[in-house]
Amino acid sequence: MKRRTLLAAVSTGTATVAGCTGKLDGSTNDTEGSGRPDGDENAEREYEECGTGELADEDEDVGRQYEECNHRILHYRILPEDVKTEVDTAFNQGHYESDGELLWEQVAGPGVEALERDGLHYAPQVNVDNGVHVLHFQEITPQYNSTKYLTVHSVPEAPLELSITVTDTEGIVLEETDLTIQERDSDQKVPVASEFGTYLVEVTVEDWGSVTEELTLGSSPEEMLLAIREGDKEDSSFSISIQTSADDGYAACPWEQSI
Repeated sequence: MKRRTLLAAVSTGTATVAGCTGKLDGSTNDTEGSGRPDGDENAEREYEECGTGELADEDEDVGRQYEECNHRILHYRILPEDVKTEVDTAFNQGHYESDGELLWEQVAGPGVEALERDGLHYAPQVNVDNGVHVLHFQEITPQYNSTKYLTVHSVPEAPLELSITVTDTEGIVLEETDLTIQERDSDQKVPVASEFGTYLVEVTVEDWGSVTEELTLGSSPEEMLLAIREGDKEDSSFSISIQTSADDGYAACPWEQSI
């Protein structure tokens, strides 16, 4: 946490800090160069109580309740209750305002791009006018820095002819890819999407039919693996599963552990 120095009031060569006095030139009865006065009982007592006479440190964030968090997406469920009150008011009334700094401003650092609430994402905006801080939220769809890919991780047999179609929840086709899998442990990749959202992945295997699985992309997944498993051989059925792994480098917000 940032810290600042507590400046002493200066008057006629004497610094006064919280009732303690000492010479600005640093002169004492010190004979050993340690800064501690020698032979003067009163001076020694003052030294112990007031320190060395150097400028003392004091937390510059006096009055702050929280340290900021810089997760790209800040989740509503982990917010402190008093911050949730500000956020709830902003959603219910269209804005939340305060005559001083908002608690939201304390918890949300400059790296926060959106608040996730009830599965949707909102960009926060704070306006300050004549000392009044006003908080608004606007719904957005966060974008990834690059397209996320689905890896065909395993298949029941090889070679295997299949096609993968990715659609959004409104049925719009986003990607359609035909593949020939030559090995059972495959690593062929299929593009999915470049933004947060829920998608439908349809896998069609020649002579086996089609199976659809829902895939939700929220916090940035490091890997998405598609496994195709053989079902009942009598009706040539099969099943699919999609496993996602998130970034293991997640760190809790400074205030999250105490909630």
